[in-house]
Amino acid sequence: MLMPPLISFVYQAILSFVATVGFAMLYNVPKRALWICGLIGAGGHLLRLLLQEIGLNDSGATFFGALFVGLVGALPARRLQLPMILFAIAGILPMIPGIPAYKVLVYFSQGDTLGGLESAVKTLFSVGAIAIGIGTARILTDREWWLERN
Repeated sequence: MLMPPLISFVYQAILSFVATVGFAMLYNVPKRALWICGLIGAGGHLLRLLLQEIGLNDSGATFFGALFVGLVGALPARRLQLPMILFAIAGILPMIPGIPAYKVLVYFSQGDTLGGLESAVKTLFSVGAIAIGIGTARILTDREWWLERN
């Protein structure tokens, strides 16, 4: 069943919020930061979906979603005096390419080597985009990183 775009975005926002909060709870994020993690994760996921809707490829959209999570996650990290990694790791959870990674296994088990390789490359590009997005956000927001390098 196809949903209207606005309802689909609201649905995705709710699900990504819940997934992010659940994952943050597994990592023992303090209770005062759980809802912030959820909002950051939902925001990054919705940005990625919006960019995909307007035509950006999966890896590029994932990069900007992860960059958003890293940049926005730095603000409450400073204010609450918590490590940014709490917000970044929980926030990127909705962007992890689980379906393409699963497809790799399915294609290879069915003997479709080309399909498996194609899905593996898409998965690796998305995972790389997450790492580069979070890394870029850290470089832009972490003063200690700059001081240690100069």
